[in-house]
Amino acid sequence: MAVYRNRKVLIPKRSGITINRGDSNRVLFVNAAPYNARKGYTESKRTTIGYVCPDDTKYMYPTDKYATLFPAAWEEAFHEKPKATVKKMGLYSLVQAVNGKTGIIDVLENTFGRPLTNSVLDFAMYSILCHSNAASSFENRMSNQILFCGAPYSDSYYSEVFEKQLKQTAIYDFRKAWVEQCRQDGIDDVWLCIDGSNDNCESKGVELAEKGHPKSGKNVNIVSFTYAVSTNGRPVTFDVYRGGLVDSRELKKMIEFLKTCGMRIKGVILDRGYCNAKAIEYLDQEKIAYIIMVKGQPQGFIDVAADYAQKIKMNVDWLIEGTYLFGVQKKGRLFDNYEKEDFITLFYDFRSANERIEKLLKNIYTERDRLISKIARDEDVSVADKYNPYLEIITGKDGRSVILKKGALQTAIDSKGLYSIVSSIEMTPAEVYESYASRNSSETQYMFVKSQLGYGKVRVRFTDGVYARFMVGFIASVIRFEIEQAARKVDRSTNEVVNEMNLLEMTNINGVYSYVHIENARQLEVLKQMNADETVLDKTVKDENDRITGHVPTPRHRKPGPKKKAERSEKTADTSKIKGKPGPKKGYKRGKLNVDGTERKKPGPQPGFKRGKFNKDGSLRKKPGPKSKENGVSIPSA
Repeated sequence: MAVYRNRKVLIPKRSGITINRGDSNRVLFVNAAPYNARKGYTESKRTTIGYVCPDDTKYMYPTDKYATLFPAAWEEAFHEKPKATVKKMGLYSLVQAVNGKTGIIDVLENTFGRPLTNSVLDFAMYSILCHSNAASSFENRMSNQILFCGAPYSDSYYSEVFEKQLKQTAIYDFRKAWVEQCRQDGIDDVWLCIDGSNDNCESKGVELAEKGHPKSGKNVNIVSFTYAVSTNGRPVTFDVYRGGLVDSRELKKMIEFLKTCGMRIKGVILDRGYCNAKAIEYLDQEKIAYIIMVKGQPQGFIDVAADYAQKIKMNVDWLIEGTYLFGVQKKGRLFDNYEKEDFITLFYDFRSANERIEKLLKNIYTERDRLISKIARDEDVSVADKYNPYLEIITGKDGRSVILKKGALQTAIDSKGLYSIVSSIEMTPAEVYESYASRNSSETQYMFVKSQLGYGKVRVRFTDGVYARFMVGFIASVIRFEIEQAARKVDRSTNEVVNEMNLLEMTNINGVYSYVHIENARQLEVLKQMNADETVLDKTVKDENDRITGHVPTPRHRKPGPKKKAERSEKTADTSKIKGKPGPKKGYKRGKLNVDGTERKKPGPQPGFKRGKFNKDGSLRKKPGPKSKENGVSIPSA
């Protein structure tokens, strides 16, 4: 426990504070256990907040516990906020390890500079840890974390950052730089999963907000966004666009952006929102292969279902081995208004069918019981719209009754568990299923992103702020993906790894932070899977101590490997010259004369020079090299 002997404060006059005169005049404070009339304040329940000053017993030398328990009094006395005595360091260290694999911090810093980059990283850490984008809670929730900014800023600071400092043009430059980084890491000429969603936005200052098809079902303006990830789940790029723009049009904008960045796209895997003739026609013109989940029941689906829907059910001839699916494929036109023929694969999932049939029947029976109950009470009654196809109220000799429309119900039951996926290239049903299943990684990222973006609600007032918030969400998804990859290898969930690493703490002792390596095997294994080790924790401690002492640390664990040529060279004062490698340039030959005109001589003893027999101190000069020995005693060489 640190004691500040160079500072004095008045001993607080409040209940729970006592002075132990027999033990170095310790000032004790009870802040947890209630007073016990029989035992009083027990030693184990008291905390030392200071030591009585020998020259003035009204004052005490405070400890770091006083700063923690009485922060307002500390700030009033010394005009500074108390430094945290314990800080959590695990998440900061994980971000450093992520940068070691991806270079994300370097890309951000090259685009926005260090101060803004630090703010973005801190908020991304907050999003991952707290699953929120509400800046109002940032300062409180992150007060005990090691941060890139050094200390948590208020919500007003982040409102300024999002709405005025992170400009759309800079965000666009970051998106290009990150795509280039992905290409360098081998994500090029690959299949991408592209998906979109939307968030409610009630602010009138956001130009992108407009009516559309909100996922929330509410009649509010929305802002739409799209993410592209590799088939293993690594986020590649994102975009934010008008809420009323259909996903298939944004698809074209996304692909054109990636092509502008030099990325080659082998194919795309898309959800139902992109299943229309215009999207398929565009992809075909660009010679980009596609695998798309079929939406509704277009003509191609109806044709295949009519031929095979009943044949493939529970028929092992069409079983896809290793799954619970039955599948068949047929070439044909998916849409009447598009001439191109694709490969339409029909699947039957009997587990999904059973669950959906059970749910449908349960809801129908509940609605039927409600109607019968109302009829028994002789009340006016009508079938809810969603159950009209299956239930009907008739009036007979015995009064009103509810009957089941068996024909419509049979059709609904037969359709459960059936779905279709269209592909532009010939693949077996098993290959189609396996390829589309890779979208699970995309779905996982979307689940994380939506939680990190505040669960479907935009909380900013201006358009620039919307772009900035979504960019921070994208950064958080990049970091979280790398943590997820490591977590999967140690058979842990991402949240479990984040929470477990967040238990690592360093302690401030006498104004300097220190850390004792007490990591368990799982924590070390996570770092190993991220190409890091316990040294990244030592680097975290060093960064925080550098901040305290006023040094400017380099708060990142750089990605290994050679830097780009442009990063190795620095411009000199003369901007027309490039500073290269120090020393004489290749082909350079020194002149025969020095600057003062004397003849240049070869360094070292000149020809004819002979050393004297004595050193400068008058002792006899000995021959260099090992000394010879005689009977175990060293003697000078002859």
